[in-house]
Amino acid sequence: MYRPRRRQGASGDRERWSPSIWDSSEAWAACAKALREYDEDMIQDWKEEIDTLLVFAGLFSAVLTAFNIESYKWLQQQPSDTHTAILSQISSQLNSFAVNAKFVNNTAPATTVLTAPFKPSRFAVRLNTLWFSSLVCSLLSASLGLLVKQWLREYLAGSSNISRESIRIRQYRYDGMRRWRVPEIILCLPILLQLALLLFFIGLLDLLWTLHPIVAAVVTTIVAVSMLFAFITSVLPPLYPDCPYKSPQSWLICAFTQWIKRTAAALASHYHARLYQPAPLTDRERAHGASTPDPFASKLELPALVHSRVGEAVRAWLHRVSLARTYASWKEREKLETETGKTAAALDDATLAGADAMFMDDAFLHTVVRPCMRDIAPRAALRCVDSILLRRAPRVLNDMPYWDLAHSLDGGHGDTGTLTLMNLLLDVLHRLNASRDSDVVIEWEEEESAETKDDARRRVLMTMHRLVRAIPAPAKGQAGLNGAGADARTRPLFRRMFEVLAGVLDAEVKRTTPERFVRERSFNLMRKLFARFQAVGPDCIAAFCAYSKQTRLENAPYSFFQACNMVIRASAVLARAASRSGSAVVPELSTGNTLLSPSSAYSLESAHKRSFDRSFVSSSTLYSEPLQISAPSDEDDEEAEGADADDTDSADDYAAVRPALLGVLHDLECFLSMPVSRAADCRPTMAMLLECAQAVLALAVRDRLAVSRDLVHALSDMVGYASAADADVHAETDDGDVGGGWDAVDADMGNGKGGGREDHDAQMARQAVRWLRRMYGLRVRSGLGSPPARYDMR
Repeated sequence: MYRPRRRQGASGDRERWSPSIWDSSEAWAACAKALREYDEDMIQDWKEEIDTLLVFAGLFSAVLTAFNIESYKWLQQQPSDTHTAILSQISSQLNSFAVNAKFVNNTAPATTVLTAPFKPSRFAVRLNTLWFSSLVCSLLSASLGLLVKQWLREYLAGSSNISRESIRIRQYRYDGMRRWRVPEIILCLPILLQLALLLFFIGLLDLLWTLHPIVAAVVTTIVAVSMLFAFITSVLPPLYPDCPYKSPQSWLICAFTQWIKRTAAALASHYHARLYQPAPLTDRERAHGASTPDPFASKLELPALVHSRVGEAVRAWLHRVSLARTYASWKEREKLETETGKTAAALDDATLAGADAMFMDDAFLHTVVRPCMRDIAPRAALRCVDSILLRRAPRVLNDMPYWDLAHSLDGGHGDTGTLTLMNLLLDVLHRLNASRDSDVVIEWEEEESAETKDDARRRVLMTMHRLVRAIPAPAKGQAGLNGAGADARTRPLFRRMFEVLAGVLDAEVKRTTPERFVRERSFNLMRKLFARFQAVGPDCIAAFCAYSKQTRLENAPYSFFQACNMVIRASAVLARAASRSGSAVVPELSTGNTLLSPSSAYSLESAHKRSFDRSFVSSSTLYSEPLQISAPSDEDDEEAEGADADDTDSADDYAAVRPALLGVLHDLECFLSMPVSRAADCRPTMAMLLECAQAVLALAVRDRLAVSRDLVHALSDMVGYASAADADVHAETDDGDVGGGWDAVDADMGNGKGGGREDHDAQMARQAVRWLRRMYGLRVRSGLGSPPARYDMR
């Protein structure tokens, strides 16, 4: 650490701080403490292993001793054998008596029974050799274990000190322990026990085969299977790095293979160096026109026709062999295997997904898993998020998660984990989009094409479309602490969703070869979200503007019209927030027209204008039933005055996006004025026209100068044309003027012609157009009705 040291000045009456210098005493103390902890852990592991071996050695020796007590008798002559020989001689003498006609008792000549000296059978010698060797190995293992425990105790003796001298003593002991092969001796202890067990099994099978073949066959099968399993588990770890069957005997096999690799690498390095230093040219080679020596022809004496190709192959093989890496422990090998990018990324995402599956806790997912996921590769993070989503989703269809509709987060009844899941998807999507545009390529991701990366973004966007159903919209006017907490969780999430999706949309628009699926999915998801959260920023509006220009260049009228609607609606909301902050959106036009004068009833600070705009916004949200524009209540005015208090920079944001907004409005005006826009395959639907009319009306309320009269004319003509066309289609009439105008449409609507939803959309669109025409002093045609009396502008 750096510690400041005081020193006196030249006069000695003041003290000044000298520059920081390195104090090494604490560093040595920290090093001693770390080494001591390492040694204690290592010695503790060894002691636990030795204790386990001692217990097994004791039990095994007790069992083996019972067998040896019976088997060693077969190596010496037993007293029963002598008794048997004597009885045999008596029996032979009794058999020597004979009875004939001349002699009643006649004894045959006695024969001496010669007893051969005792000699144990080969079976007895073989059996006792195996079993006694097994007993010796078991006892030797236990004895060595006791000795090793004494060595380890002396190794840690006096290591409590953390001085520099204690570090030297520790290193001196550690080097001595390595030099005198203490770890190898500890490694041999379990091998001795395994060897003892193997010898016992061999002797047992030998005994059983002399007694009964059926019993011997059954036991042989069991022993063979167990020994085969032990052999396989000892051979697999050196071959497969992730194999968990690591044991001392497997490490011996691994150490042998490492020795072979080191020897081969040394030989390959030697000959590879010699190949790059060939012998000089001989006189005969110079006579044949050779200018440079051929290393393979001179050293390996290969044929002239094949030496170049074979030489390149041999050189490459020697180079690979010379670069073979070896390791001194399992841990070092695992570290080498997990350092590669692909393996490390796979392990990271498996770790995080497994941790979430283990705990299944929303707080753990938010505070632990999500921060850790930012440190892994984007593709690995996507795999991890997929695993978490598939596990947490209520339903999974075709390998895609599905969620139910959202519940309220107040009162603790909502699933707050869905908010974290959406944040995880946004993190992954943002990183995937950044990696798509970045020139930095991860080594193990080089083989992945741009199409593969786009597939990842497609999957994220499709999952977001399903997950957004389970996230509740920010509550409006919800009282109480629970409502405030729910808004505090959902509002930042919706704002971030718009920011990330706008970044994806903007990047795809600027790309020379955009991915249309990603672009369209991003825009449609923002349209879906706008009905629930409308406080989008200027970056989103700029992305909508760029998308509208791109779709116009691609001759996609429906996409262009929807993009224009999103630009106008988002700008209207931003202008509304700017007016709440007390700043003027744009300067009022100084003219004699009462509709455009500052003294108008719809000036910037007008309460009527704010109420009208709020009632409009509530009726123009996407995927919701349009409401009638009516006079708001006093409670609504108070609520509107207290809402969105944090929009202090909205005026500047609106001023920044206003030039792009004007360009989009001009493009929309040109599109609506073109005759081709009235074609059946290019004409916007009545729902789209309703959305556009209400959006333009809301924008005009806040910024009259942004909406031109020509746009109002074009929009009203398009609404009238579409209404008449829809009315004729529903009436199924072929005669008459399809573009009969507003009066024909009113007559059809009054007669009850048309469909329910289409009629409702047409009425709402015509009502919004009436307001626009009155605001800009245009003539409202007969039969169109009039707005409420409170909002009469004349």
